[in-house]
Amino acid sequence: MSTLAAIGTGFDCASKTEIQLVQGPGVPAERIIYANPCKQVSQIKYAASNGVQMMTFDSEIELMKVARAHPKAKLVLRIATDDSKAVCRLSVKFGATLKTSSLLLKRAKELNIDVIGVSFHVCSGCIDPENFMQAVSDAPCVFDMGREVGFSMYLLDIGGGFPGSEDTKLKFEEITSVINPALDKYFPSDSGVRITAEPGRYYAQLSYSQSTSLPPH
Repeated sequence: MSTLAAIGTGFDCASKTEIQLVQGPGVPAERIIYANPCKQVSQIKYAASNGVQMMTFDSEIELMKVARAHPKAKLVLRIATDDSKAVCRLSVKFGATLKTSSLLLKRAKELNIDVIGVSFHVCSGCIDPENFMQAVSDAPCVFDMGREVGFSMYLLDIGGGFPGSEDTKLKFEEITSVINPALDKYFPSDSGVRITAEPGRYYAQLSYSQSTSLPPH
């Protein structure tokens, strides 16, 4: 973690404890996103008091909590994806449909809460790279919805689930061969949109599995 912090990596945190953990090595608040779609009000207040502004949401309940506890937050709308071919199907619980996204953006504007971007997560163990392309192609529609209600959105978070070893059905290179052309098509370099991702498994899986398989000293 200290190495990643030193080279400028951002961190996706799901709780107060994780925010504290990454701020320990000195990660500045602007490199942290509180990416939990269902947050405790007390932890939203903690994020606010420690300068963490970016956080995700996918429901009106979250909007109301943020409006009350952190009105200066910079929100990222998490949209649902097709995770029918994933091992861990997160969209069963998380993510707004395109129809719901329009309603949420209008509600955020009414509450005077800033929405700066869109995120998605095709879920761990995805075996169909086309799911990534579908999610990327849905995102511009949400950006257009945001512009229609007056938001200047500039962030796209393409999530995680990227394999961290070679013994998987879907290789990392197969995913990138689909994602990169889709990003070039829908979010070209002159679009003004910053692309970010959550490659936790990609960084940790192989090193962790190797370390746990070593014989005891």
